[in-house]
Amino acid sequence: MNRAKRVVCRIIPAMCIILSVGIVWAQEPFRLIPGTRILMGMEWNYLWIFGDTLIPAGGRPGSGSRIDVGSDLGVDQGEGTTVALQAAILDNHLINFDYLMYSPTGLRRPPRTFIFHNRTYTPDNIIETKVDFNWLRLSYGYKLWEFSPLWVAPRIGMHYILNTTTINGPSQEEELLSNSRSLDAVYPVLGLETRFLFPYGFDLGVELEGTHLITRGYLAMLRLNAQWEIHPDVVLSLGGSSRIVQYQEDHQPLNNEWFYVLSGWSAGISFAF
Repeated sequence: MNRAKRVVCRIIPAMCIILSVGIVWAQEPFRLIPGTRILMGMEWNYLWIFGDTLIPAGGRPGSGSRIDVGSDLGVDQGEGTTVALQAAILDNHLINFDYLMYSPTGLRRPPRTFIFHNRTYTPDNIIETKVDFNWLRLSYGYKLWEFSPLWVAPRIGMHYILNTTTINGPSQEEELLSNSRSLDAVYPVLGLETRFLFPYGFDLGVELEGTHLITRGYLAMLRLNAQWEIHPDVVLSLGGSSRIVQYQEDHQPLNNEWFYVLSGWSAGISFAF
């Protein structure tokens, strides 16, 4: 008899959960534009950064060193924030936009002497470094193949990256200053997105984008993303991504070069309208 009571006590809460899920899914979702579903939200990111830079002064030989952001500057990880928007128009036309703001910092005594933008830094002093990223991504995709519950969408888009590296601290020239250099680049990209839809609002997605600009560098991005639609108008997400970018300043006399890899995890919430 006691065993039967225990079974009933377990079944009743489970039935209540199933019924509540059914009630939620029975609700009519809000749509601002008929035939269009828009998701807008924010993501919290934790990213590791790897790479190096070469910033000469005016392109003069010997006025810059190749600097590793981890071992030389002590910049290796940090938190970031992403504002994201996704839109599905008539179910097949897909618009994706996201804007990553990421500014890891480092505080280190350089293990060697190096030159950054015509200023020499030695192991004698501690320097503070900030590597500031503003990374905007915009793409359009079309569901070309759909085999329920799987669909695949080729897409085309662009990435705009503005990176500013700032070193604060005394240089060998006995100057205590903020030495900053900004590099920016636009990359047209081709990509592919695929998603597998599960019951109860779960889906798993893979995004791949990239391009090669021959003499000016290349970009590649791989993103894995899981979404759970807990309500017709509320979506939770969890993902992992890796972005690789290499760029050489298109104004050749400057001879600025940079290479970065950003890899890590993200979690977010979005609202549909």
